[in-house]
Amino acid sequence: MNDTENDRLRRAVVRLMDGQREALEVLRQTLDDDVPTEDALGDLEDILVGASEDARTILGIDEGGRGA
Repeated sequence: MNDTENDRLRRAVVRLMDGQREALEVLRQTLDDDVPTEDALGDLEDILVGASEDARTILGIDEGGRGA
């Protein structure tokens, strides 16, 4: 694995970890503030799908799982 691939993999993992952290914050707020579950689920979906799409873009993977 060359330096470019290492950097892309690192950035993808960081983005996924950031998405997980954001999702946990939404869950904590939902539990603490009695936010409606539907709203929280929509937020969680947006966060996790966004993180996944960003990671795929960073890695050069299309929706079918093929690399660029």
